[in-house]
Amino acid sequence: MTEKVFVYGTLKRGHGNHILLKNSKFLGVSKTRDKYIMYRSGIPFVSKSHSTTSIMGELYEVDELSLSYLDLLEGHPSWYKREMVSVGYLNEQGEFLNTNAWLYFNEDIPHNAQIVKTGIYGSIENSETKSLLHK
Repeated sequence: MTEKVFVYGTLKRGHGNHILLKNSKFLGVSKTRDKYIMYRSGIPFVSKSHSTTSIMGELYEVDELSLSYLDLLEGHPSWYKREMVSVGYLNEQGEFLNTNAWLYFNEDIPHNAQIVKTGIYGSIENSETKSLLHK
């Protein structure tokens, strides 16, 4: 059995925890259909407390073992809480598709956290992400 997981921070390609997705299938760059708020305090936090912007990230298809490793990393369900959300993504053929995927929320925002107004953690310097911004 596989599950879809939307990642927006240190699990994305080029970041330190991406190794946990080495056996997972990358489906495409993605964004949440609903608006949330992203904070950053060393690591990113996505909260449902405000509807500020879509969150940009990547979509993966993961097996049960990989999902359990992600849950351990995120401290689910006591620190980050994994919930199903609606996302849109660009597949390999450049088609924009909609699906549901797990996203890790955290409502315990550090007092020194800064709002990430764009909803993008890290760089967006690639054509896939730029085209997704306008979907």
